Amino acid sequence: MFAGKRSVLLLVFVVSLLLLRQIAVNFEIYHFQPYTALFFGLTALGKTRWLVIPFVGYLLSSILTTGGVSAWMLGPLVGYGLLVAWGRCFQSKASFFSLLGGAFGGAAIFYAFTCAVSWLTIPEYSKSFAGFIQALTVGLPNYAPAWTFFRNEAVSTVLFTAILLVIVRYPLPKKAEEAITAQA
Repeated sequence: MFAGKRSVLLLVFVVSLLLLRQIAVNFEIYHFQPYTALFFGLTALGKTRWLVIPFVGYLLSSILTTGGVSAWMLGPLVGYGLLVAWGRCFQSKASFFSLLGGAFGGAAIFYAFTCAVSWLTIPEYSKSFAGFIQALTVGLPNYAPAWTFFRNEAVSTVLFTAILLVIVRYPLPKKAEEAITAQA
C-alpha cells in the first residue's frame, strides 16, 4: 500500500487513531475523532490508497457504537467524500501551515455539511433559517450543544493532521528509522 520505511509507523498511527475514536465515544467526548484528519490529510499528502483504512474503521466503529448499520451513516460518509475532494485541492501545496489551514477548513466543511443533513432529516428541527442556526449552534435539547462538536472536530483535525504531516514528511532520527526498518 505505501512503500517506504515509515509504513509501519503510519499504520500504527492510523490504527491508534481509529481506536481513539472508540475511547472518546466511551468518555462522551464527541467528535474528537481522527476521520476528518485522515480523509483530508491522506488525500492532501497523496496517500489515497490508505483511505480504505479510515473508511473501514468508520464503518466498524459506527456499527460497534450503534449496534448495526443505519441510514444516518450515509451523511458522514458523504461528508468524508467532500473532505477527499477538499484534500485534492491541497495536493500541490507543500506548506505545513497551508495544510493545517486546510485541515481546519475541512473540519468546518464537515461540520456545516453534517449539521445541514441533521437539520434536513431530523424532524425536531424547524425547517427555517432559525432551525438551521439552531442545528449549527445549540442543537437539540438533551444533547451537547452543536458548537462543541465543531470545537472538538476542529481541534482533533488540526492536531491529527499535524502529526500525520510529521510522520509522512519529516525525517526520522537515524535510530528510530533503523528500529522501524528492523521490525518490518
